[in-house]
Amino acid sequence: MIQLWLKDIKGMWVATYTEGRMMGTVNSIYLDIQKKTVDGFVLRSGTPLAWEDHWVEIKDIKKIGIDLIFLPNESVVSKGEPRGRRLGQLLGMPVSSKDGRALGTLTDIQVNCETWQITNLGLPAGQSVPIDLKETVLGDDIILVQAGAAGEERIDEKKKENIIQSVFGSEFIKQTSEVFKKVLKGGEAKLPKPEEVIPASESEPKPEPKAAAPDTSTRQNKKTDPKGPQE
Repeated sequence: MIQLWLKDIKGMWVATYTEGRMMGTVNSIYLDIQKKTVDGFVLRSGTPLAWEDHWVEIKDIKKIGIDLIFLPNESVVSKGEPRGRRLGQLLGMPVSSKDGRALGTLTDIQVNCETWQITNLGLPAGQSVPIDLKETVLGDDIILVQAGAAGEERIDEKKKENIIQSVFGSEFIKQTSEVFKKVLKGGEAKLPKPEEVIPASESEPKPEPKAAAPDTSTRQNKKTDPKGPQE
C-alpha cells in the first residue's frame, strides 16, 4: 500500500500519457469530508498575470511518480468547479480524541493512493495519528478521532532518496525544471542531455594543490659526528 502526504502532492507537475504534454502543477486539493477521501485537485497553468485553473477528479489519475503525476490524456481536465473541502481550510484546525484528549493541530493528511482514503493525520513536532474512518469527524471547527488515539512518530521523517536525481544528478533536474517553466510560459526550450550537464562541483574553480613539505625525517634520524665523516 502506497501512502502519501497531501502536502507532498501539492506543487507536483502534471503530465499526460497520450500527448506527452505538461499540463501544469497541483495548486489545491479537495476532500470529501463525509467519505474521508480525496475528491480531486485544481490544476494550475499559465503565468502569474494570467493563471488558468482546471479541475481534475482523483479517479482520473493514471499514476503518481516521485516528481510527476500522470493523467491518461487531456480530456480528463475540465473547467468544472471543485468539489469538497479544500485542504487548506482543514490545516491548522485542532485535533482531539473523542475521550477529550487534545492532540495538537492538523499539519497534513496522509492518504492511501489506491483508495484515496485518509489513513493518518499529521500533527506538530513530526507526530501523526492513525485514524478510524468510522469514528473520525472532520468538523467545522474541530477534528475528532477515535477514543484512545495518541500521537506517534511519523515513519516518513527520514528523507526519501530521489531516484531520478541519484541517476542524472541535481543539475540535470534543476535545468529540466527550468525548461518546463519556459514551456508553460509559451516559450521554446530544449531539454538538456544528461551528458551535457556540468555538475556544479566541476564548474567551480578548484583550489591549486599545495606544495609538498620537504622530507626532513632522514636528516632528523641521521647521527652527526662533530669530527666529520670517518674514512
